[in-house]
Amino acid sequence: MAKIANTRFEVYVSNSKRNDLQNITGKFGSFSGETFNPDVCSAGFLCVTSGRLPLEGYEKHGMKNGNSWYMVEAANGSVVGFPGDKTGIYACNTYDVNKVTDGELVLNLPGKTLGLSVPAGERADFTELIVGESYNFGAGNFKTLPTNLTATPYATISNGLLVATATAPTDGSVYAEIIDISKRFIEGAYDGGQKITVRILRSAKTA
Repeated sequence: MAKIANTRFEVYVSNSKRNDLQNITGKFGSFSGETFNPDVCSAGFLCVTSGRLPLEGYEKHGMKNGNSWYMVEAANGSVVGFPGDKTGIYACNTYDVNKVTDGELVLNLPGKTLGLSVPAGERADFTELIVGESYNFGAGNFKTLPTNLTATPYATISNGLLVATATAPTDGSVYAEIIDISKRFIEGAYDGGQKITVRILRSAKTA
């Protein structure tokens, strides 16, 4: 996946300080059979876990890391085994320094940290979206941008991105209520573009 422009992510209203399992590490990519293909992951891109990473140094023994995962794109707002407030859907949360790659060499550079993507094969941090909590995303995290809070007050999840919509789902899936589209991401003197604040909800499944 190529880096997506204008992606951003930050936790806005959360109980994450009291939830040690809300933030995990992982490597983003896709699977071809049993082969994992690492890929670039943009800030705020929505993912789900797909098995634990091998425990480094013990790969040949089949040992797995306790809480570090292969991450793949979230196809939609439903994750098997996560029917409650813990959604099993994670946003790539790159509160890190900028990185550049040259072959297998990865270099850390000083500078802005807002909206950074993660190079393919690098570990990143991922923050689970929790029902009732609020998060800020950039315009690039939306496949369809909200026009205003009356016409498109909700957003569903499709292939790692949010999709603004006029109606909330009724299938029991996770979605977002869009609560503010007027703010900007600011880092020092840098204007990082539109900041869209959403609150995570879960729809009630109709009979």
